[in-house]
Amino acid sequence: MNKSLPIVLWLLVLVTGSLTLLMLSKKTKPIVQDGRVFVDVPWGYLPAVERFQLTNQNNEAFDSASLDGQVYAVSFFFATCPTICRDLNKQIALLNKQMQKDPIRFVNISVDPEVDTPDVLSKYAAEFDATAGRWDFLTGPFYRIKELGQYNFRVIIDKANHTDDILLIDKWGRYRDRFKWNEPVEMKRFMDVSRKLIQETEPPLGEMIHSRNVLADMKGTDWEQTPKLREFALTDSQGNSFFSRDLIGEVWIASFFFSSCSTICPKQNEFVAGLASRINDARLKFVSITTDPITDTTERLRAYAEKYRADPKRWIFLTGNELLIRRISTDYFEESAGEGHHSSKLMVVDRWGRLRGKFDWQKPEEIATLLELVKKLKTEPIPQTIIENH
Repeated sequence: MNKSLPIVLWLLVLVTGSLTLLMLSKKTKPIVQDGRVFVDVPWGYLPAVERFQLTNQNNEAFDSASLDGQVYAVSFFFATCPTICRDLNKQIALLNKQMQKDPIRFVNISVDPEVDTPDVLSKYAAEFDATAGRWDFLTGPFYRIKELGQYNFRVIIDKANHTDDILLIDKWGRYRDRFKWNEPVEMKRFMDVSRKLIQETEPPLGEMIHSRNVLADMKGTDWEQTPKLREFALTDSQGNSFFSRDLIGEVWIASFFFSSCSTICPKQNEFVAGLASRINDARLKFVSITTDPITDTTERLRAYAEKYRADPKRWIFLTGNELLIRRISTDYFEESAGEGHHSSKLMVVDRWGRLRGKFDWQKPEEIATLLELVKKLKTEPIPQTIIENH
């Protein structure tokens, strides 16, 4: 018997066993998404951070309006966490020191507000030499903090499972990027990107942004799972997908209608046609959304739009899922709408995708106010956190 044969057989068993274990590990090992993927997206697709109010470590009311026009970083933590949260804040303390001459602010939000009272946060902040106004530690009602995480940053908020990334918001209120606090390369990138944003003098409308905020690349929203819609996707009369985010950078006027309406809708759309002619500005868009999408198919809307000589690049007629349209009406425009009924107001949306006013087209004095608002919004240099009553 060849003496080398047992050795060969042993090696074959070893290799076969190793391959089997490797295959099993590949089958059972979960795929981990660590968020380090970069995307290039239009600036307008970056989520806008809505205004929020909480309480800081000095037991003072904190209003995010105080952050308007400033670059700031947001992170989530809880004071009793002895490991990751504490290490995260040590890193932020280092950033704060390294960037002491840079006009940037840091905002830490507790995910355990019942325990993290202002008194607890005051003592915790003192450990990191954090001064309110530069580095705020915030607490408040848990439901508000949960909404803040879900709506603005699309992160889960609870003690057992919260993001430990540092989230960066630009001067214009856009969630711009996210960074791994425990990676030196990422922290160097944080300082580089932050300083670049500090130098911006105007919103980068139309520019492509290189970011780790991969969620910004998601066109459209899973509206059935979203508590409140802040953007939407429908279909236009040409059969093309329409995304509200595509109008970032432009002022637009929205309205609801349905094509089989024989009373108010024709008069309203005749008025809109006249208004479009009166405001001879191709950048101002008009968006008309049907409340009867079962009847108003793309073909029917196309024929309907032609009756009013609507330029499809300027006056957009939209249809889509009936329940989604109802949610767009209630969530985005704060109006009720359904089959056979809808608001007859004209609704003005600013360049940042925010509802700024609602007007009765049948009242000349309100239309005069609408025209003044449109003129103002077309030149508005920065997003407004504090919105006029509408």
